[in-house]
Order: sequence, then C-alpha cells, then structure tokens
Amino acid sequence: MRVKRRNPKQSFLALIADESGSAILEFIMIALPLFIPLALFLNTVNGSAQSSLELENIARQVARAFTTSPSEALTLQRANEVLAVYQNQILPNHGSREQLSFSVRCESQPCLTPNAKVLITITSQPSGRNASATQIVDAWRSE
Repeated sequence: MRVKRRNPKQSFLALIADESGSAILEFIMIALPLFIPLALFLNTVNGSAQSSLELENIARQVARAFTTSPSEALTLQRANEVLAVYQNQILPNHGSREQLSFSVRCESQPCLTPNAKVLITITSQPSGRNASATQIVDAWRSE
C-alpha cells in the first residue's frame, strides 16, 4: 500500500482558504466593541434607577415614622432620626455622599388629626433629586 504525501505548500494554502470558524472571529471583532459601551450604559441607568428607588423608600419610611408618632411633639424628632440612620449608615455603604433633607405638608392642623394626609418630600443634595410619600394618619388615633 502506497501512502500519498501532501505537498506542504498545498496544505498551507488549503488551510488559508478554509473559512470554518471565521464567523466566530467576525462576531468577536465586531460585536464585542459594541457590547462594552452598551453594558456601561445599562450599568449607569441601573444605578440611577436604584438610587431613585432608595430615595422613594426613605420618603415612605420617614412618612411612616412621622404619622405613627405617639404625639405631635415627637413627629419631627422621629422623622429626623429615621433620616439620620439612613444617611449615616445606609448611604455610605453605597458610596454616596448625598445630603438629605425633608419637608412636611399636612392636610390639616394639627398634623396628626385622624384620617389626615401627610406628605413628606425628601430632597437630595447636590443632585437635586427628590421623592415624596403620602401617609394617612390612623382613623382611630386617640387625641
């Protein structure tokens, strides 16, 4: 039996002419540079959405602390305490140096009137973002 030997020059030319696997290389060379900016953009959008959700959550928590206060005299103290805990313990864990402040708008006076609505607005500086939450004072609250 006779073994046919290939010419090394022909073998190299056949290898170059073979296009198997070229689609993978084209995909990597073209698509990968397009996916990196897309991933960075989506990461930025996600971070912004997450910080907005956190701001809405703290507005809801401050409003809840305000409206469940046992007396009118403790409302601002409780709301400030919740805001301080969030600002001093939670924000630094996320790498944020935002300063938070809040404002209160009551539907009736005094604020803790049963069935009255209380609107708390949290403002974040220096970004200027804000979030609001409304809570209703308990209808069976004792005066």
